[in-house]
Amino acid sequence: MTREIMVVDDDTDLRTTLQDILIGKGREVVSAKDGFQAIEFASEGNIDLIFMDIRMPGMDGVEAFLKIKEILPGASW
Repeated sequence: MTREIMVVDDDTDLRTTLQDILIGKGREVVSAKDGFQAIEFASEGNIDLIFMDIRMPGMDGVEAFLKIKEILPGASW
């Protein structure tokens, strides 16, 4: 089973840069543009590590963290 890293940030440039760095290191990466999309990806499973922006429009990183922690209690932050 492949385990992934999820990058969550509303800043497209920052999200893409971090994703590219991680992929360059041989990691499987999924990226989300906001907390809602992050929850959707988390519900699909296979996420081991999450890099998340705290200040995002709509649903901030703290609220998304609390919801994702219920879905993926073993994920690292």
